[in-house]
Amino acid sequence: MSIRAIETSYAGHRFRSRLEARWAVFFDKLGICWEYEPQGYAVGPDGGRRPYLSDFWLPNEKLWVEVKGSEEQLDVELLFHAAIPHYGLPNPAGPHLVNEHQVRLLILGPIDRVGALADSNTGEHAGYSQPAHTVLSFRKGDVFQGMACFFANGIDITPEGGLVGDDEPDIRWGARIPVGQLGRRGLPPQRGPR
Repeated sequence: MSIRAIETSYAGHRFRSRLEARWAVFFDKLGICWEYEPQGYAVGPDGGRRPYLSDFWLPNEKLWVEVKGSEEQLDVELLFHAAIPHYGLPNPAGPHLVNEHQVRLLILGPIDRVGALADSNTGEHAGYSQPAHTVLSFRKGDVFQGMACFFANGIDITPEGGLVGDDEPDIRWGARIPVGQLGRRGLPPQRGPR
């Protein structure tokens, strides 16, 4: 059985799902400028190009955004190809660079709250966890999976995650980062170059 999304109106747009509309409200609350489904593109290698319409373009962050309610809804191969600059999505405002990575695509799932952590031995409060979202970046011919976290002043991105292989792309879905393990400005501690 397939569950159909409920179309929702907000800010003069007709969103294909309530989840997309919730993200638009969230962006507005953080003061993040957004455009909804601005334009579709054909992405992928020659001979295998497929149409792709990203859910959002964030012009100030120079990021494309894909919103999915569950991991099963991800077309991983299409998203992988969309993250490759020479045959994926264009960057009309120029590249979003973080640590020599061109950050290309932010993948958002359900909106989640900061969660409380408890010590597994004592059950006592041990801090909070920040929802982390998947980001795909491009560096030196490879696609990487990193993470992004939202904070009051915008989005913090750590692109140095695992390498996404082109033979059988796999994207990990959803993660939580304990706030106590976050580095400066809310970023997880930096890892060395790959």
